[in-house]
Amino acid sequence: MKKFKVLIVMMTALAMIGAFAFATNISSVSTPATQPYGYLNPDIVSPVITVAKAVSPAVVRIVATQTIATSSPLDPFFRQFFGVTPPPSQQQQIADLGSGIIFNSEGYVVTNYHVVGNAQTVEVTLLNGKIYTGKVIGGDPTNDLAVVKIEAPAGISFPTAVLGNSNDLEVGEYVVAIGNPFGLDYTVTSGIVSAINRKVPKPNASGTGYTGYYYNMIQTDAPINPGNSGGPLVDIHGRVIGINTAIISPSQGSGVGFAIPINTVKTLINRLIQGKGPGYLGIQVTDLTSALAQNLGIKIDSGALVVSVYPNSGAAIAGLKIKDVIVEANGVKITGADKLVSVISEYAPGDVVSLKVYRNGQYMTFNVKLSAQTIFQNANVYDANGFTVANMTSAYASQYSIPSKVTGVVVTSVTPNSNANMAGLEVGDVITSLNNQQITSVQDFQKVYESIPSGGTLTMVVYSQGMEMLTIFSK
Repeated sequence: MKKFKVLIVMMTALAMIGAFAFATNISSVSTPATQPYGYLNPDIVSPVITVAKAVSPAVVRIVATQTIATSSPLDPFFRQFFGVTPPPSQQQQIADLGSGIIFNSEGYVVTNYHVVGNAQTVEVTLLNGKIYTGKVIGGDPTNDLAVVKIEAPAGISFPTAVLGNSNDLEVGEYVVAIGNPFGLDYTVTSGIVSAINRKVPKPNASGTGYTGYYYNMIQTDAPINPGNSGGPLVDIHGRVIGINTAIISPSQGSGVGFAIPINTVKTLINRLIQGKGPGYLGIQVTDLTSALAQNLGIKIDSGALVVSVYPNSGAAIAGLKIKDVIVEANGVKITGADKLVSVISEYAPGDVVSLKVYRNGQYMTFNVKLSAQTIFQNANVYDANGFTVANMTSAYASQYSIPSKVTGVVVTSVTPNSNANMAGLEVGDVITSLNNQQITSVQDFQKVYESIPSGGTLTMVVYSQGMEMLTIFSK
């Protein structure tokens, strides 16, 4: 009996020891689950936080507003049966949202031209919520850059961002994008530089196609969305290395974004502050295609083909002639008309540009002093306010069923809600006359169009869907 009691006591003691050990084991396993996550890296701070805090005060929200004319809902009836559109019946305000970066403490902001280029009023909002009126003092549609001056009382010093050196960029570098996507103020996203020196199609005014290209763009996977346009792309050291400009497809939202290199921006902003436009060669050019090369007996297959030279222009004085092919400009390879426009637009009137030209089987060099007159234009397409036109071709005639007897320029795009759109102008229409002047080419159209003051009346004879009609709206 005594032995049995001893056995019971020993078993009880062992059970208590086991229970204690089990409880202790549970405690040791569960302890880490109750520790705060931050204890894992107590001294680590994301560099994106530091960059965002340093740069965001210089990032602004831009609302650019313009007033457009809207027409009567009876317009299609009048257009079809009477060949005339009644005058606009009312006014409508539309607003474009974008971003910008302050680069000068006096309140100078760089942004995209497509954000403010057509603005009648500009509102600039700072990170602290203060709202100012902005004034567009210079714009460059070719490079899609503009400078806005914040109108503020004297003595105010605005926060500025540090502009870096985009020539030093390497694929794989961490970058941060700051802006106002979809109207959401001051959003920060991050990613890497995915590629450099990209050639990216440039959307036309209507968003239905493309007109030319952006060159030397920075590609990034840092999400860039509508509203980010004009905002900064910043390296991990807080230096602005690009101006966010485009995404591969607005409907996709994010994934492949593009920024203008900051070195291009730095080249242009001082000129834009002074209100100076780009320099011009004094020629008209088109892409050298294989068909053109074969027809003209040219033994090279790319470049900008000179189709006309303006008398007394820098190009004429330097000795350029029609049928010359420009293959380099200041050491930059020229692959076509758009590339030449892009390169020349970085220079101011009075600058001298060295052109390498192919002529009669030989390469020659010409030094051309740029002029200030707007006489440099792609020979095939003209971008008017709210629509674009192109020279008639057999392809256009076939696509839009245009009879051979109809001569003029073909409407290739129309901006939604523009005066041209409200007046009933449509893609595929042929403008045969403008303000009583017969139109047979883009050059004819450009000459008459540019002689009409802003706000003046455009009276067009338009061939559309098998009949002629009169289309009237304000420039």
